[in-house]
Amino acid sequence: MDTFFSQLSSLSLLSITVRLLLTTVFAGTLGYERERHRQAAGFRTYIIVADAAALVMMTNLYIGDVFGSTDLVRMPASVITGLGFLGAGTILVTKSHEIKGLTTAAGLWAVSIIGTAIGAGFYTGGTVCYAFILLAMNVLRLVDVRIQSRQKTATVYFELRSKLSIGQLVRLAREKDCTLSELELYADSGYGDNLVCGTFTLWAEGRTSLDDILRELSAVEGVIYLTRI
Repeated sequence: MDTFFSQLSSLSLLSITVRLLLTTVFAGTLGYERERHRQAAGFRTYIIVADAAALVMMTNLYIGDVFGSTDLVRMPASVITGLGFLGAGTILVTKSHEIKGLTTAAGLWAVSIIGTAIGAGFYTGGTVCYAFILLAMNVLRLVDVRIQSRQKTATVYFELRSKLSIGQLVRLAREKDCTLSELELYADSGYGDNLVCGTFTLWAEGRTSLDDILRELSAVEGVIYLTRI
């Protein structure tokens, strides 16, 4: 048993295989969760990034063994910094000014660090980190949805056929004991001169549900699109 663990600590064929296998399993699991939600970076992307990060770390350790002295954090630090550019490519700002892809970008950055940790032989740290990230991506998603459903305030993006619909939105909000504030309008020439786009903050008082109010506001005549952001 001691011989087995000593081999895992060194850069033997067994150790390299185990490290890349663990990295592939961990990254693949996290990437599969992203792919189920149709994100740009999914199963294969996560595995490639994590395995490459693990190899970088093992290469760094190998260079240190062969040449005797090297900066053991330089190469992994370059990986973590470089992943910022790849992660940024998965972040999108939609037409309604919603930001998509932050969790995917964070996941790519995280699996590169997990790969680096396992590549260095830090199995415990990589495994525990993987467990907590998996928990955040799956179990805590339900908590996040529940929190959003109970929120009493939201920033709302809208597209209207004319400015006359703004008054109707304000009146309906007041009738429902809601406050509509911080109204901002801006032009969007891509949809014609008459289209009115903008955002406002909606505050629901008492037991009024924001989701119910948003559905009623979306049904107002002249409203093309309306959603929380």
